[in-house]
Amino acid sequence: MLKNNKINAVIAFVAAVVLWLYVVGQVDPTTTGRITGVPVVFAGEEVLAENELALVDPGNVTVDLTIKGDRSDVRKLVANSDRISVVADVSGLTKGTHEVTLDITVPNAVELQKASIDEITVEIDDLVTKDIAVEVSYDGAFEVSQEAGNVKIDPESIAVTGAASTVQSIDHLSATVGVDELTEKTTVLTKSVTPVDAGGNPVNHVKLESGEVRITASIIASKTLPLKVQTTGTPAAGFEIGEINAPATVTVSGAPSALVDLTEVKATADVTDLEADATVTLVPDLPSGITVTDPETLEADISIAGVSSKTWSYAETEIVIDDLPEGYEAEIPSQTVKVTVSAEKDTLDNIKKSDLVLHVSAAGLAEGEQEAALTQVSSLDEGSVQIDPQTIRIVLTAITTEE
Repeated sequence: MLKNNKINAVIAFVAAVVLWLYVVGQVDPTTTGRITGVPVVFAGEEVLAENELALVDPGNVTVDLTIKGDRSDVRKLVANSDRISVVADVSGLTKGTHEVTLDITVPNAVELQKASIDEITVEIDDLVTKDIAVEVSYDGAFEVSQEAGNVKIDPESIAVTGAASTVQSIDHLSATVGVDELTEKTTVLTKSVTPVDAGGNPVNHVKLESGEVRITASIIASKTLPLKVQTTGTPAAGFEIGEINAPATVTVSGAPSALVDLTEVKATADVTDLEADATVTLVPDLPSGITVTDPETLEADISIAGVSSKTWSYAETEIVIDDLPEGYEAEIPSQTVKVTVSAEKDTLDNIKKSDLVLHVSAAGLAEGEQEAALTQVSSLDEGSVQIDPQTIRIVLTAITTEE
């Protein structure tokens, strides 16, 4: 008897499964389904624009819906909710904050049972247009001491239209360039732009006059080098250069390959006709394509000092003859040489005639009278010396010995 009961139970179970499969296959029972994240579409914004109004960015507004219908219809709609529309009509609104009832439409085959929200709060503001600057950001990492250079953006700004408060929240239009898209050679790229706020977050619900820009850029490197300053020209008569104060180093930028062999930067200061202390713009001597980036303005502070002078006369007996050839004697015929020392007054007051000694070298001279160059030996640390004339007559005579 127990064995028959087990057989009957198995038969009943199989029959139930078969019946269930039949019902599922042949009958489409009613069921419910939940659809999440259906976006709200805003209608009537063109009417607002005609009245010089606009919808403030409402953000990403979505609705969750519960629907009822035949299981097959519900499943299809849950899998693809494109046939559901949720509309907020803002066409008749005025400036300010409003509650707008949502118009939710589902296919006839199903019934809407519940919506997570049935109205939303919107804000209407003045419609404005503003030119907003484009800025470039870079995706990826540059090598050490390298960056994007010679960057040009066309156009540099784009007109953005939307609600005043939304447009006002835009910090700039962002265009992203991949570091791997750039080389030492100039590259031109077309990139889309995105309005972003000061925190870099996208700002939506505005219209751009153009959604793209052309970016021209290349990779440049930077290098800090010693600065050497040289001058050109001369100060006004009666003046001379005192001190030159300039940056010890400068930072230059350019193509990485062009910087490899650069070890210093030479710059020229024009002191022509200066008669007072001045700040002079330095002109760097750099290869093509290399520029000074730090400091932004390359200058030197140049002090100019007034020059005083003293003149002393030297007789022939005060001139020292050097390098006299063996077997010769020399004399300097009567003549006078003037030596003028120019320096700042305080320096000049401490210079004496004895601080300067005139010399003439007889090396290489032949017997007889000839001209030889004068030189001066002094311990002067500052100032300049002029000798007039710069040569003197010297007579060499062979020494004769008596038999």
